Amino acid sequence: MTFVLLKNYDHYAIVNDDANFIVGRVHPLGGQPYRVTSRIGPSYQPDDIGVVKSLDDAIPTFIDYYEKNPVPWEPESSAFYSRYTMFVCLWIEQHEQGHWLAYRNDYPLLRDGQLAHFATHVDAQHAADTHELDGYPNAKAIDDGLSWQPDPEIGWCSIPHGVEERTNS
Repeated sequence: MTFVLLKNYDHYAIVNDDANFIVGRVHPLGGQPYRVTSRIGPSYQPDDIGVVKSLDDAIPTFIDYYEKNPVPWEPESSAFYSRYTMFVCLWIEQHEQGHWLAYRNDYPLLRDGQLAHFATHVDAQHAADTHELDGYPNAKAIDDGLSWQPDPEIGWCSIPHGVEERTNS
């Protein structure tokens, strides 16, 4: 994973550079020190990560926090769970036939090109977690017959106007 700090008005954005996704913010507290907050989750309400003495400490503090406090799967109903990560939104849902399906940013998990069905929500969560980073730069390929339906936004670096817009912000 590659993270960068980008100046954003009166604060800095912590950007997951591999996903082109703002995951946190760094606000100066009267110059130095700086307050680090997270923007990961369904409501995007900031979670307080902590205070750092310098901007150089912001990203390591952010990453350390999430290594020690992984984002959990949240039940939204008995048939729907979601998990917001530093890359994507994962969710699983149970269908009328009783099987579970997994999704990453609106794209289903497939088994050999067909919708992947799972017997339990735990199995679906495990598969989604295992394949969370499929297709991202430097992600380890997993050859188990499961893959996400292709997401055109994952290759954002290859979209010329996306890079241009980002460098102008």
